Amino acid sequence: MHAQFAKALGKLVKHQRAQSMAQDELGTRTGLSRNTISAIENGKSVSTEALFAVLVHLNLLHLLAEPVNEKLAELDKRQQRKVRKPKAELSNDF
Repeated sequence: MHAQFAKALGKLVKHQRAQSMAQDELGTRTGLSRNTISAIENGKSVSTEALFAVLVHLNLLHLLAEPVNEKLAELDKRQQRKVRKPKAELSNDF
């Protein structure tokens, strides 16, 4: 499943990048090697920092950030709704 997502994300990165620059140029602009850019575009494993640098530069990070932020907001609402039961005190009758 994650391999398919990585390939789909890589394809999107490649399409967006190809609109305006070569892999070398994107590498220079992000401080990454052309090989790293190629790896991202081919769905290969790279560091999250490298992936995020490319997504930020190509203005694609919002595609991941929005669903994550929505999920966090949902979890925060659930946490706020939970009413914590008071802790039962233990007797000192030993």
